[in-house]
Amino acid sequence: MAKPGDKKKLEVRAAGEGPALKHNPFGALGGVSAPQAAAQPAPASSAPAAPAPAPKSRGRLILRREKKQRGGKTVVVIAGLRASAHLAESEIDKLAQHLKQQLGCGGAVERVTNDTEIVIQGDQPARIAELLREKNFRVDGVS
Repeated sequence: MAKPGDKKKLEVRAAGEGPALKHNPFGALGGVSAPQAAAQPAPASSAPAAPAPAPKSRGRLILRREKKQRGGKTVVVIAGLRASAHLAESEIDKLAQHLKQQLGCGGAVERVTNDTEIVIQGDQPARIAELLREKNFRVDGVS
């Protein structure tokens, strides 16, 4: 057992004091400088550049917020994947996986009578709509 007067003191050194490092990971970069960007002359064209055409929509998806039969937890349901967007089952599974990874939440793909729906846990329809628009879907419903 240690006695009250026998406290060991931790020695803390200031920066630059103490033994030198044996290996410097940046030592090989001592004489290297960053590459210079080549200057490119501006095009002398007097005609304004045409804006890039908007990408074609991949289909219309409908978002709805549900709370019933889920123990009071809110979920966002993405419907219209097969009816409007005409996506294959493998594409629907990849889209669901992408959404779950980007949102950091759980979810599932549910097969309904005439359609397939993605159920995302949590109440974040605005973020879901933004991610779907990045994938060129037209999004309607809650946001």
